[in-house]
Amino acid sequence: MSSEDICGLGPPPVLRPRPTIEDYEHDLARMRHPGHDALGHLRDLVLIGLRAGTIGVEDVYRRVRPATIALTVLLDAGVDQAARALAGRIRGGAGGDVGRWAEAVVAVDSWPGSLHSLLRGEPHSGDDPPLHALLGLDDHLWRGANILLVLAPPQTLPRIAAQAAPMAATGAVVGAPRAVRNARALLRIASHVPLSRTIVDHALSPQASARVRIQLASNPLTPNAVLIRLLTFADREPGVAAAISLHECAPPAVRLAAYRGVHDPEVLAQAGEALRRDADVVRQVHTIASLAAHEAPLAYALVRDAHPELPTEARLFAYAHLARISGVEGVWTLEMNRAGSLERMHPAVRASMESGSAVPLLEAAVADPYRGMNQDAVTAVRALRREELLDRPFPWLDDASSDQDSPHKSGQSAVRPVTRPPPH
Repeated sequence: MSSEDICGLGPPPVLRPRPTIEDYEHDLARMRHPGHDALGHLRDLVLIGLRAGTIGVEDVYRRVRPATIALTVLLDAGVDQAARALAGRIRGGAGGDVGRWAEAVVAVDSWPGSLHSLLRGEPHSGDDPPLHALLGLDDHLWRGANILLVLAPPQTLPRIAAQAAPMAATGAVVGAPRAVRNARALLRIASHVPLSRTIVDHALSPQASARVRIQLASNPLTPNAVLIRLLTFADREPGVAAAISLHECAPPAVRLAAYRGVHDPEVLAQAGEALRRDADVVRQVHTIASLAAHEAPLAYALVRDAHPELPTEARLFAYAHLARISGVEGVWTLEMNRAGSLERMHPAVRASMESGSAVPLLEAAVADPYRGMNQDAVTAVRALRREELLDRPFPWLDDASSDQDSPHKSGQSAVRPVTRPPPH
């Protein structure tokens, strides 16, 4: 007999092709075993129901609980009509009361009830809060507070920060419950996603605490441009420098710049070990880029003798510079010798051979020679770290829909293949 049967819970329910909100509530009550992926199952059930038209936006707003699961609808590109309608419904429910928005953002990730009850400040009246559905939340980078903050008025985050602790300027007492809750909420928001321009602007402001900046600097999806701006705090906030120097997805040039501001011996040792190979690459590229036309033979030799695992972007930059100072023929020879056959040569070099021009090389070489050098770590999250996502954190969000989403749009959309929102 399985542990589920011993507990009287039975095996976890399976997803249905046309689930209703009653199915959601049934499954919510059954998925109480720690081995059940309640969060993933319930989120998928809602998305399937929205696509099939068997669950409506009003169901999601009033009956899906906990509220954080309802908010994940806004992260899915496959239910854009429903997402727009739900965003409008949320804005309509909260109104323009910044205080209400602030309370909702701080509370949402532990709120047991629906979005409707959250925005009204009325906890679910049931005897058994369904917080077991959030057991898998730590496996994801997104948080309901970050999602809700995208929809909130711009004054919401400053309101939360003004009541956070420690805040000597506002007289907030460190031990006051509201001050503690708000301070913890700010740290959670800065370290999770979706990130938005509001969060970044706050973290970079004098009013933000160093702890918020450290969390943002440690967030794996913080864009490179934001990390560069955070470097301006590194000299007086060593924790920021340490976080960026250890950031696995940041370009080596940014990490090296932060490394110079690290003072802690243990962090220096850890970051130094991680950056050693990248530092060698940076020095190689710097040397090649500094050579003039009369030093072309030296540039050729340096590229020829470069480490076999020199990252693609760095190699292309070196090729482009060599082509500028001595012509493209030497680049063709180098790449043929490296690749071993025409088929295995980089497409940009083959295009250069076909056209007899250096233009394909120059177009392929990135302007920043350090971008992408830590290729293995960056590739998987590059699309999610784009700076433009700060202004468009939802896949369905655009200029026309970001200001006013109608609360009365239909939440039904065509049936599409089911995909979970990305784990980050």
